[in-house]
Amino acid sequence: MAADRGTCQSLRAITPLLLLLAIALTGCGALNSELPGKIALLAPFEGQYRAIGYNALYAARLAFGDAKPHDVQLLAVDDGGTRASAVARVKALNLDPAVLAIIALGPVATDPSAQKANDKPLILIGYWGQDRADEDSLYAANAQQAKARGRGDLQLLNRVRTFTDDAASDSYVSSGGPPDADFRERYLNSAQYAPAPNWLATLTYDIARLALAALADGNVIGATEYGGLNGLIHFEDGYWVDAPLNRYRLEGDQLVLEED
Repeated sequence: MAADRGTCQSLRAITPLLLLLAIALTGCGALNSELPGKIALLAPFEGQYRAIGYNALYAARLAFGDAKPHDVQLLAVDDGGTRASAVARVKALNLDPAVLAIIALGPVATDPSAQKANDKPLILIGYWGQDRADEDSLYAANAQQAKARGRGDLQLLNRVRTFTDDAASDSYVSSGGPPDADFRERYLNSAQYAPAPNWLATLTYDIARLALAALADGNVIGATEYGGLNGLIHFEDGYWVDAPLNRYRLEGDQLVLEED
């Protein structure tokens, strides 16, 4: 997926060694209360699933631009493409006292092994074939679908990329809502090379806004309510209460939301 040159360079630069070095430097000033906090976005920015990462990145950037936080920054981190690399990234982020929460998307970043390596608020977005696996995880998803190891977002992503293994599915379930015309326009205008927002962009935006609102008010993220583009979002037992189940199908190359 197209991305601006600065974005690509900055994301490639976040290798394990550089990430640990950055954390070490942050740790040296950990007692400085004026240092900004960080919300990390852990997702694929390289390889076959990079489209998910870049779509989420521009959605999160838009959320930060709208919220205008004075003391919280967005930190985008590539998950590395494997379970082992995702675990290493999560462990590194946990060493940084400035990282206040992690938003994760994709089959690797949300893997149970990465969840179990984490001790900070970790908000999972998308149905990738795994359930909530740790008490620090908050799943922005329908509990029943998550516990059934739903793979709707992974199947839809593979189908959009014309993977034949999931091509037989007629429809795909996601809790992400389609962007309306206003969101789409603001998203595309947010950066020169922003891609068209996908079905998870509005949910990523909402989750970033929820996390920022909680941190601004000094509240626990898991106990915070946020009325966003996808309705009211709040968590109970680690899952999004009354999370929507949107069913999509592909008509040619167009993604269509099925009506109830």
